[in-house]
Amino acid sequence: MHTQLFGPVRQWGFVVRDLDAAMKCWVEQLGVGPWWGYRNVPLTSRFRGMETEVLLDVGLSYQNGVQIELIQQRNDAVSPYWAFYDTPHAQMLHQVAYMVPDLDAALLKAKAAGLSENGMLSNAHSRYYYLESPALAGLVVELMQADPAFLAEYERCAAEAARWDGNDPYRLVG
Repeated sequence: MHTQLFGPVRQWGFVVRDLDAAMKCWVEQLGVGPWWGYRNVPLTSRFRGMETEVLLDVGLSYQNGVQIELIQQRNDAVSPYWAFYDTPHAQMLHQVAYMVPDLDAALLKAKAAGLSENGMLSNAHSRYYYLESPALAGLVVELMQADPAFLAEYERCAAEAARWDGNDPYRLVG
């Protein structure tokens, strides 16, 4: 029997030019919501050997238990997202993400499967690795640590989104 390398896809991540406009689009045109918004999220970025401080606005929603992440970079630091801003698009699929119980072991599996690291974001609590392969044609694979608190919040929000009645579509968290 075939087993998935990292388990199920838990997130689809999109880079956007305007977080508020993108969330509005997803609510009004696709019926996806509610959105939890985080403003001015500082992260350390390591991208293709360069380390910078990146500032992000992030929107999170859920569809059928899968997280949809909208990412707007607020500064001009080199990061895994920056190439998007050289395109004419308002939003674009950037990554599929997996939550793994052992990040270091998953990185070894990824390397053995032919994926290579192109970047990493981190803060005091978390690390997010971005992997690439020429065969993926620009689509990035994100690996994130699945700790119990993170998973509990993920499941709580996914359940709330499944019950969403269309009211209160935007919830600014930070």
